[in-house]
Amino acid sequence: MMTDNVTVAKENTSVEQPRLWLIAFVNFLLSFATQGSIIFIPLYGAELGASDFQVGLIGAFYGIAFLSSSLFSGWKSDSMGRLFFVRWGLLFSSAAFATQLLAHSVPLLMCIRAIVGFSLGIATAAIITYAFESGANMGKFSSYGSLGWIFGALVAALVGDVQLLFQLSFLACLVACLASLAFKRAPTRVFTRPPNLWQVMRRDYRVYFAVFLRHLGATAVWIILPLYLASLGMDRFWIGILWVVNFAVQFVVMRHVERFSEYKVFSFGQLLSALVFTAYAFVSGHICLIVVQVLLGVAWSCLYVGALLIVLRGGEEKGTAGGIFQSTLNLCNAVGPLLGGLIAQGWGYRGVLFFAAALGVAGMFMAVPAKRQAP
Repeated sequence: MMTDNVTVAKENTSVEQPRLWLIAFVNFLLSFATQGSIIFIPLYGAELGASDFQVGLIGAFYGIAFLSSSLFSGWKSDSMGRLFFVRWGLLFSSAAFATQLLAHSVPLLMCIRAIVGFSLGIATAAIITYAFESGANMGKFSSYGSLGWIFGALVAALVGDVQLLFQLSFLACLVACLASLAFKRAPTRVFTRPPNLWQVMRRDYRVYFAVFLRHLGATAVWIILPLYLASLGMDRFWIGILWVVNFAVQFVVMRHVERFSEYKVFSFGQLLSALVFTAYAFVSGHICLIVVQVLLGVAWSCLYVGALLIVLRGGEEKGTAGGIFQSTLNLCNAVGPLLGGLIAQGWGYRGVLFFAAALGVAGMFMAVPAKRQAP
């Protein structure tokens, strides 16, 4: 049966439903690999002689590459299927993580992080869409990503050796790639030609723009936050622990937010984000920072799951919508670190925190999209 450019693929009883726990496991491993590599990249770059601005460039190269590949891969997955991008993306990502062991200079680190970002972008949007179409609870599915971040941050805190973390990222992603070979085809709509990117983007432009504003400030903060915390007297162990607190809260909260209206949850996440970035600039003790990390975990859980549900439930072009959503985040990953490095160079680390808080406030005005009318 054909509907415009959509072929409706009905569920075949001979094809097993994907095992949701296996999809969650792959999400966990991929998040573990990503977080294990990224958490100390700013400090590693500084050890190689990078300035604050160059640290920002390292993050920007990663984000630009992630942005381009996730947008294209998500868009093409609507016509070519999800599994192709999931499996090849995981394979390329595992190889890219391994190449990080060769990064012994700032220019080389920039190039290799770009390769990592490009490889991850191939798989990420496709995995999210595949999980949604397989019937996964997206809050719980996302929580396993946070669980992977928890273990990635915890291992980073305990290990502290960047080279060993790069090796662990490679192994985790390789296991994820092998596990994805057991994925079965999920019931979905297959487009005979890729959907119109502009039309899909325009449908939820308020959501994408609100997420962009908030996450732009956040990524500007993340690239300098390890350096800021180190200036407050935190060692690598405590920096890792603070990341664990954030991700642990996400793991708990994400599992429960889907029961509420995605619009209200999304708006609350925007409001709380603005408060959290302001608080960062005024707290310094271990206990106070832990409290802020708890609030940060709640804020991101609400914003991320709420926005993801809004765009995935908005139409049939779920791969394209997921790709645009991931590209929005990764546009921030490209621009935010660059801005963070520039602002830190001129106005210090607290200047970056106030910048993020201001963008969070701006995002609040875009965070309440009009609820869609039933067709």
